[in-house]
Amino acid sequence: MADERVVSVKLEQIEQYHGELAEKQATLSRSEFLESTTEQRAVERMFENAIQACSDLANHIATQDFGFDGSSAKEAIRVLHQADVIDEETMTTLVTAVGFRNVLAHEYGHVDAAAVYETLQTGLSVYDSYSRQVAQWFRDNA
Repeated sequence: MADERVVSVKLEQIEQYHGELAEKQATLSRSEFLESTTEQRAVERMFENAIQACSDLANHIATQDFGFDGSSAKEAIRVLHQADVIDEETMTTLVTAVGFRNVLAHEYGHVDAAAVYETLQTGLSVYDSYSRQVAQWFRDNA
């Protein structure tokens, strides 16, 4: 069974990073973002952290509860969908987010700032959805 402490810490981290991103979403104009390398790097790092926390949580639950023995974050997320922990839309969005995180982490300097801003404006709901679904599953199965 997934460790309650690990689940709780990861859910808190996701909430924190989601909140930070939501604050940037509400206060940062497109032009301010595109003109400021500092803001771009800060938002990119916030995305990396949020997505990594989601991946870590998926891996923990998939390993502890569903016998997952792989190392791919995308596969761990798919396991959660197959086990009815998360819905298909959340799974698809998170799998895409892991690819986005990989670009942010490994293609530094080649990141499309406009695409990052677009994701900031349109792609934050998955963190709340994922957290709610995982928390509900954990409550139902603890």
